[in-house]
Amino acid sequence: MLSVGNLTFGGTGKTPFVEHACLSLRARGLTPAILSRGYRSLDGARNDEALLLARRLPDVPHMQAPDRFRAAASLMDRADCFVLDDGFQHLPLHRDEDVVLVDATDPFGGGRCPPGGRLREPVSALARATLVVITRCDFVDRDRLGDTMRRIRAHTAAPVATATFRASCDVALEGRDVLVACGVANPRAFVATVERLGARAAETRFFRDHHAYGAADAADLARSGLPVAVTEKDAVKLEPIWPAGAPLAVVRIDFEPRDNSQAIEAAFDRIARR
Repeated sequence: MLSVGNLTFGGTGKTPFVEHACLSLRARGLTPAILSRGYRSLDGARNDEALLLARRLPDVPHMQAPDRFRAAASLMDRADCFVLDDGFQHLPLHRDEDVVLVDATDPFGGGRCPPGGRLREPVSALARATLVVITRCDFVDRDRLGDTMRRIRAHTAAPVATATFRASCDVALEGRDVLVACGVANPRAFVATVERLGARAAETRFFRDHHAYGAADAADLARSGLPVAVTEKDAVKLEPIWPAGAPLAVVRIDFEPRDNSQAIEAAFDRIARR
């Protein structure tokens, strides 16, 4: 069992890492399956993360259920290892590797648990981690990244790696004004990603994380007349209801290891050996 989680509420890039982990485990001859809670799924349907992972990994089983032990049991005949999505605080399940993602742009969620901050639990919980990966390391300067590393290492002996998210788009955005729309936990990071593709964020529309888009939302966004840049997680919900002929620019995000990438590979190797 490889658990992927974080200390803060959303926005660290778990879904791209889960995809990367599944591909890496499969390259080692394993047959992975994904277990997740299914946060904000409606009427038993798969949520946006599951829809996106099904698009990216159509041959990887994915079970969403609050009882992830029973979910794993139901997949035992289809998988020989599991990737536990958003599992750092799901303590009942044994895990062989506990990977924690930390967003370099907001590493410690204000340093407090709610209501004063965005931490799910104190930073000292990093002591449980077997690997910490600092994501979006290219969005901060070296001094700030170094300070984050020092604070992490004060709480864990686990190796620390860094990573970025490589962005691409199905339409050319360079030099164009766009409306950036998203329902994700860290919308400002997505705006910065779109601007790195050369676009100008002329307008922004932010929705609640895992927002359930309706036809009225789609029509309102399309009415701007600008190309609407969205994440893939938003696209899987918007595309079926998107007005014909309106421009929709879907931004793809891929996990890309940077410093100490060998620590990430070592975690996958240990899973394969077990």
